[in-house]
Amino acid sequence: MGTKYTLGIDVGSTTSKCIILKDGKEIVGKSLVAVGAGTSGPDRAIKEVLESAGLKKEEMSYVLATGYGRNSIEMINDQMSELSCHAKGASYLFPEVHTVIDIGGQDVKVLQIENGVMVNFQMNDKCAAGTGRFLDVMARVLEVKVGDLGELGEKSTKQVAISSTCTVFAESEVISQLAQGSDMHDIINGIHHSIAARVVG
Repeated sequence: MGTKYTLGIDVGSTTSKCIILKDGKEIVGKSLVAVGAGTSGPDRAIKEVLESAGLKKEEMSYVLATGYGRNSIEMINDQMSELSCHAKGASYLFPEVHTVIDIGGQDVKVLQIENGVMVNFQMNDKCAAGTGRFLDVMARVLEVKVGDLGELGEKSTKQVAISSTCTVFAESEVISQLAQGSDMHDIINGIHHSIAARVVG
C-alpha cells in the first residue's frame, strides 16, 4: 500500500488550524492562522499547511473539518464537531482520560469521556471571562505574548487575587495592580487561578 496523507482542518471562532498526517501517525505539516470562521483564515491555513508539507490538495486521501466554521469548507470528505474530535484525540493520546477542558477563543467546554466516547459536556458561551479572549486581553495589558503566560506564571512567588469574573472589570483590576507595583508574575498567577475558578464554577 502507498503512503496516505490525511488533512485535518479546525476552523475556530478566532483561529484556523491545519495538520497533515502521514499514514495516520506522523505529523508532516501544520499551520495556524490568527483569524477564524468567516475570514480568509481557513484558506490561508490550508495553503500554509500544504506548503509546509510540500504536498498538494489532490494528494490528500481524506480531509476532515471541525470547529465553529467547519461547514464553510468545501474540499472535505466529512466533518465532525469539535467536541467529538476532542474526545477522540484525547483518548488516543491518553487512553485513561475521563475529563477534557477546552478553553476556546469565545467559550469554555468541559467534556466527560467514558471508554473514548463523550457522554456529557457543559459549555459556557455567554461570557468572555475564562476564555481565550480573556487571556488575549490580559496578555495585551501586561504586554506579553499569550503563549508566554504559562511560563511567566510559574515564576510567581505569591498569588495576586483577580476577583472579578468579568473580563472588562478584571482588566481594570490588572491595570490597578500594575499601578500599585504588583509583580507581573504574581498577577499572571492570579489570572490563571481566576480562570480555573471560573471553569470549575
